[in-house]
Amino acid sequence: MNRIFALKSYFRYFRKAGHREGFGIHSPFVFRLLNTVFYEKMFFYCYQPIEQLREQLAMVKDKVQVNDLGTGDYSVRAVGDIVKRSVKKRKYAQLLFRLANSNNSQNILELGTCLGITTLYMSSVNTRAKLVTIEADKQMCSYAQSHFERFQATNIDLRCGTADNLLPDVVAEFQRLDFVFFDANHTKEATLRYFDWCLPKAHKDTIFVFDDIYRSSDMEEAWKIIRQHPKIRLSIDVFEMGIVFFNTDLVKQDYIVAF
Repeated sequence: MNRIFALKSYFRYFRKAGHREGFGIHSPFVFRLLNTVFYEKMFFYCYQPIEQLREQLAMVKDKVQVNDLGTGDYSVRAVGDIVKRSVKKRKYAQLLFRLANSNNSQNILELGTCLGITTLYMSSVNTRAKLVTIEADKQMCSYAQSHFERFQATNIDLRCGTADNLLPDVVAEFQRLDFVFFDANHTKEATLRYFDWCLPKAHKDTIFVFDDIYRSSDMEEAWKIIRQHPKIRLSIDVFEMGIVFFNTDLVKQDYIVAF
């Protein structure tokens, strides 16, 4: 990640962010969404066991080799360091759960499993939902699969390989997609390619979430192109993630909200 760019982007986001608790929002849909999903304080049943797993993994000092597909860089990192630096923070992981829960997602796709924390959150929405997650790193696949087995999360189907190789066939397996979390190759070209591949299976209630939208100027440009797509009716920027909705009943709007 370009940390200088990300820092400058955060200050721009912070100046523009508003609408905390929905103040100033004229759309009833967005007002309700912010108050019942984004800022929901209820402690859901799945939070505690998944956060216990996060805490345990944060203490693991075993080293793994990590491949960044976006840059081509390789690094050797402790599992605990990956948890602290690469896995989505608790509030964002739990937001993914609430978002997928808000539209009763039955068909969920995740690009970028990592250690499986976000996967477990999304799988907890409905144990009968179909959830396919794609991870390129074999070591991460091994760790994630062991966590899924520990949680007896039998609705998770982990595919080990790159999104470029696997995604077209995976998308073809779904009649429709209710929820997609894009957290794989963080480049403009790859992000837009994955978006285009998933788009035909989107419907009125679908939610797409894009991670690290300010990771680089490249990703910021991809986010701009995505939210301007004619099929996107609503975008919400919470800095670390960008969320888009396809609800045709909505007037096209873009929001930057404090989260």
